[in-house]
Amino acid sequence: MGILDFNRSVPIIDDETAQGGISFWPDKASGAELHNRRAAEARMMTLLGSQPVVDPIKHFESEGALAPLKPVIPRPFQLVPSQFMAKARRDRPREAFATASGFAAWIYSLYGSAYGDADDRELGNEVEQEVLERRRRAASCNDSSFLRAMQLNWRLVHNGIQPQPEGSPPYFEIGRLRVNGVPLRVSPDLVYHNVELSKVVIVEIKNSRMIIPTNLWPNIWAQLWCYSQIDIALNANAVSVIGEIWGDRWSRSYRNGRSRVAGQRIISLRASVQRNPRAASYDRFFRQLFAIYSNT
Repeated sequence: MGILDFNRSVPIIDDETAQGGISFWPDKASGAELHNRRAAEARMMTLLGSQPVVDPIKHFESEGALAPLKPVIPRPFQLVPSQFMAKARRDRPREAFATASGFAAWIYSLYGSAYGDADDRELGNEVEQEVLERRRRAASCNDSSFLRAMQLNWRLVHNGIQPQPEGSPPYFEIGRLRVNGVPLRVSPDLVYHNVELSKVVIVEIKNSRMIIPTNLWPNIWAQLWCYSQIDIALNANAVSVIGEIWGDRWSRSYRNGRSRVAGQRIISLRASVQRNPRAASYDRFFRQLFAIYSNT
């Protein structure tokens, strides 16, 4: 974790952050502006490059109030495609909605009871508005103005996290994917486009306190598969889809002379996993699931 020294102009960053941790501090923290800019630059490298992410949440509570914390042991989410597909056919949705989130929610229902709690993974309603706004600002930090300042040829062409500018459509319609004759409506969290490279990067963002599978959860990849069918992605030479998992944590309190400086709530990137939605196995798996979902 990073520790703030209020006698210095910037936060002291420990080895965890230096090795890839990406955290955003409250605006009131000393040196937050500089530190958050560096965090935004590091996150840019995870989105548009290949910089790995270090999960700052290393331990989880054990069962029992007095039990020690359990260390995180990352493992992949495992499923057998044929069995998952068979379950999907048995458990077709009673009511299918023409949205990517509706499709993803149905995918989650096929495994959710056996793998964690949706309320824990989605978290959001139980935290204060200030924290929710900080989450949005941290997730949206790599906007077009930031990318221009870094002299990069990327631009943010859609931001589904923040309110859309007046006159901008709130979502995309995908005519080739229909549910009960209605085109699928999607609003990706972030869509980046590089005209020179003819490449599109699409990002889906979740907040979670759970242990994160190294390959994330199927519902995230279902949602991203839908997003990869929008026109700007289909017309690009290359497309990458990225699942990002964020979490809130507290920095350590520490002594400053005779007084104690309280810890502060910081927003941290816990995982960033990238896939090619045009890979045959990925596309075939979710295309078949969507056919079951939409009864086509």
